[in-house]
Amino acid sequence: MKRIAFFVTVFLLLFSAKAQDDYYHLGFSRDYSVNISREDGTLLKYPWIGGINSIYFSTIDLNFDGHQDLIGFEKHGARLIPLLWNPVTEEYDYAPEYVRFFPELHDWAIFKDYNFDGKADIFTYGLGSIRVFKQTSTNDTLRFELVADPLESFYYNGLVNIFSSPDDYLAIADIDQDGDLDILNFWVLGKYVHWQRNMSMELYGHADSLNFVLEDECWGEFNEAADDNVITLFSYCELKDWDPMEDHDRHIGSSMKIIDYNADGLPDLLIGDVDYPDLILLINGGTLDSALMVSQTTDFPNATDPIYLFSMPAVNYIDLDRDGVPEILVSPSDPSLNKSQDHNSLWRYDYNPQSMQYELTTTSWLQDETVDVGSAAYPVLFDWDQDGLLDLFVSNFGSYDSSNYVYGVQKSYYASQIHYYRNIGTTTTPHFQLVTDDFGNLRSYNLQSLYPAFGDIDGDGAIDLLCGAHDGKIIFFKNENIGGGLPAYAPPAFNFGNISVTSQSTPQLYDIDRDGDLDLLIGNRRGNIAYYRNVGSTGTAQFELVTTTFGDVDVRNAELSYFGYAAPCFFEYRDTKLLVCANEQGELLFYKDIDENLDGTFTRDWNLVETIDNDPYLIQEGIRCGVAIADLDGDGVPDMIVGNWAGGLSYFKGSDPIQVSVPVVEEEIIRCYPNPTTDLLHIEVDASSFQYQIYSIMGNLLASAEVNDSTAHYSCSHLPAGLYILKVVTGQKVYSTKFVVVE
Repeated sequence: MKRIAFFVTVFLLLFSAKAQDDYYHLGFSRDYSVNISREDGTLLKYPWIGGINSIYFSTIDLNFDGHQDLIGFEKHGARLIPLLWNPVTEEYDYAPEYVRFFPELHDWAIFKDYNFDGKADIFTYGLGSIRVFKQTSTNDTLRFELVADPLESFYYNGLVNIFSSPDDYLAIADIDQDGDLDILNFWVLGKYVHWQRNMSMELYGHADSLNFVLEDECWGEFNEAADDNVITLFSYCELKDWDPMEDHDRHIGSSMKIIDYNADGLPDLLIGDVDYPDLILLINGGTLDSALMVSQTTDFPNATDPIYLFSMPAVNYIDLDRDGVPEILVSPSDPSLNKSQDHNSLWRYDYNPQSMQYELTTTSWLQDETVDVGSAAYPVLFDWDQDGLLDLFVSNFGSYDSSNYVYGVQKSYYASQIHYYRNIGTTTTPHFQLVTDDFGNLRSYNLQSLYPAFGDIDGDGAIDLLCGAHDGKIIFFKNENIGGGLPAYAPPAFNFGNISVTSQSTPQLYDIDRDGDLDLLIGNRRGNIAYYRNVGSTGTAQFELVTTTFGDVDVRNAELSYFGYAAPCFFEYRDTKLLVCANEQGELLFYKDIDENLDGTFTRDWNLVETIDNDPYLIQEGIRCGVAIADLDGDGVPDMIVGNWAGGLSYFKGSDPIQVSVPVVEEEIIRCYPNPTTDLLHIEVDASSFQYQIYSIMGNLLASAEVNDSTAHYSCSHLPAGLYILKVVTGQKVYSTKFVVVE
């Protein structure tokens, strides 16, 4: 009878989902109306676009108005940046709400209309190959269908994956001008370019098929050197036999772009290479069916201001201003996180009809109109000028200084600094204005990953600065300017209190134990948080280690990395202490049950989501994020600023939390059976890949997994009888349902 009663109870719970649905603890909606101004008071047009380090722009009609919009793929964090063309203002409007309609993309993405139906499709990286998503949009809603994974070509005796490394940008163009799109890719060991000829027109009379054959294994009759970017013409592939003694160090990563540079009707080729800042233009002197590169130059697009951009520049031609003449956009595409020229990494060239050549217009297109502090952005909120309004400080891993070569490998140098934006708004309307991009003149120390925490450490009435750093130690900057204004820091104490968290320290000064003084909480690369309790006398801080695993917080995703890069932000909401901790993958992990539990384990709840059209979407703003949370508009609800590795920020206004669960009957997206179950739970999702998470009804995470299929199986044999929540993430969309385990 007890078992029957239990079954009836959970049955009623399952089918009363609307009345019983759980709610996210916090609610957020993206807000890009909050103003940020330069030092001279002029407003930034795109303050919250999120930063740019390594971006490739394509065109797509996002809102079906007949105008081509822009979609940028930011390689450092796999972020999409949608920009809508406004025909009234003749400018682009930032439109992040469109990101939710795209599949999950990573490493590289090129938007091309392969079937010539007027809708941009997607070519993107797969596992050692290419995935293709066909746009199937109807009823004014963007939709994409996976049609190839991997994309194959007929090599010699059978079908083989078309090779691509995650570091490439392939050339996708109609090489033979027969009306369908072909592909140029490098041989798996580099050196030679393969022409994958699309036979769709020849076989079917239309471009709607992706039917490739290896047409030429040495297209253009040239080769690229094994250990640098030197191009040898007229090679005729006589060295195609691989010499392992010669090529074992070969780096495989190149950007390619087909253009007709001299307007002779033949496809010429631009090539960029890993570790190198220039583009090499190869001129085709052959035919459409038999390319032969006869000359090369690095003076592209002109000899006065050629492209010289670290590292591995990738180029595209886009008519940005709708005058019928395309502009050139170029940005680094090197996958390394510490080689980009970061805040000057999106160059634009405009065609000058007088000189009859493309001329450099800017080295920071869009970046001039947004917050872009270099590589990484770590936001911190603190009322520096004591006017009752929280000011914004943004530190970084560093901003680019220079590059050189060490034993033939490119090395770039960065110095960390702190940007200070004073809040000149009101208690209900924040407005941040840049005061200085080098607060305290810290850039001169040539440090990396400065992470600020503010407080009067020595009790002299002046606000001092503690900084985390790349080596995991804490640096103390004593402020000798007691009278206010910008600080005057004494020479730093580089090993403050002998405190070290091994690597990548991210400190926060916060009264976690409610005793009236500031304690020190420090995240680290490992993914944990160290707790140092302030045991000093009144006004003078002295920190004593309590634990290196505070709350048993571990933000690592063990399936993806050994590291977590924990960036904690403790805050208080409705008299309750809470924690949001960013991690390496850009997730914002939420923890509760902190008060009266400083020696215990904090409860991990749902990751933070934003609300769009009453639906929840995971907030994921890139990689190695930082987060700052506070009520900035006086409505009693915490707002949030998120920084990412590309050096930019996103702003989220606090809102009412929404329901976690979405009834399966309405969504028909996820199916789990049998339900109830005694052991194996089968999960089916209308997606080619997804992530699932199993939670207890109290919100504790019990299991999670990444699935590269539309089905998964989870053994519930170890779970006690009860009600559980299954959460499924596809792209940025979150779905949930409930299931029951019975004995």
